[in-house]
Amino acid sequence: MLGEAGASDDGGSDASSGAGGAGSAGRGDSAGMGGEPDAEGGMGGEGGAPEPPVDPCNGLTIGHSNLPLPPTTGVAKPAGAPGGLTVVNWAGFKGALSYTFDDSLQSQVTHYEELNAVGVHVTFYLVNFNLGTNPIWAKAVADGHELGNHTVNHCYANGTGCTSQGTFRGIAAELDDNTTFLKSKAGVANVTTFAAPFGDTNWAEAASERFLVARGVSDKPGVLPNDSSTPYDLPCHIPVEGEKAVDGFNLVSDNVRASGSWRTVLMHNVDPAIVDYGYHPVAISEAIAAMTYTKNLGDVWADTVAAVGSYWRAQKALSTVQATTVGSDKVYSWKLPAHFPPGMYLRATVTGGKVKQCGSELAWDDHGYYEINLDAGSLTISP
Repeated sequence: MLGEAGASDDGGSDASSGAGGAGSAGRGDSAGMGGEPDAEGGMGGEGGAPEPPVDPCNGLTIGHSNLPLPPTTGVAKPAGAPGGLTVVNWAGFKGALSYTFDDSLQSQVTHYEELNAVGVHVTFYLVNFNLGTNPIWAKAVADGHELGNHTVNHCYANGTGCTSQGTFRGIAAELDDNTTFLKSKAGVANVTTFAAPFGDTNWAEAASERFLVARGVSDKPGVLPNDSSTPYDLPCHIPVEGEKAVDGFNLVSDNVRASGSWRTVLMHNVDPAIVDYGYHPVAISEAIAAMTYTKNLGDVWADTVAAVGSYWRAQKALSTVQATTVGSDKVYSWKLPAHFPPGMYLRATVTGGKVKQCGSELAWDDHGYYEINLDAGSLTISP
């Protein structure tokens, strides 16, 4: 539960700018502006008219997100005392799983339409030398999948072991040139996540300066809401060669469901009949069966690394926020982590009161939450 005094986390991009947002509705007059009104009704002060406060609500639409709907319905709107903002874990699902596919391999291109037909958004980690100008990757973006950074030449961070025939460009260029390539060749708006070649953790420092989260290759338990796991070595299940859904992949789905955690699954070649260098190939039929199994569970959130990672990091950022009391209102303001993508939402409940952002009251969803626009940087709970 979020507290009741006023704070925000450190080291991120300040979405609230110290004022504005939904909190402005309860702040009354000129919060953040100095001086007394001058003769013409403006704000005075030393050195001329002050700069107007940044308004994060300028042009922002408050409404429903595109997050999937959890199975629970019929939850009554809270009717207690105003306050008690609490983020709902995993958008209302029991756990979360992100399917990832590395290296932009031909088998993934060949079977893209079959993967897409499952109806689960996945993350493809692409390298330049395999990306080319294949239009399938732009289609993947349009279909709602994520394209993430996997460097230009797929090398260790010390420049050795490059999978491509290219020359290692240095850590910064390997990352930045891949991001530029994804934007220019595949139409990616925001490159939010990263996967280190070979799982080399020596990429982590540079990745933290550019991305919100990074997938690792360590076979560890999934991360939990508000835990202390590093965002730059997310745990991962790598299937053994020829792994089956029923006694392999599906056990991962069952585990995140039972433990309330988030984990990633990493695949390379999804068709052993197609000769590429993909590590531990699995049959496309088993990949599809695994994704379908997770989808059909109904209470596991299967989505991209960017979608789930943004939710996870935003929940951690808001977990330390405390409300300030302004008149009879509770105002919550937050600072998002660096490299946070725009347009993201959290789902939250309260003990009671009217929840507002940007001057508009939010509708209660009977799946058990309000949907909070993170770009607004604040919200107000009124009696």
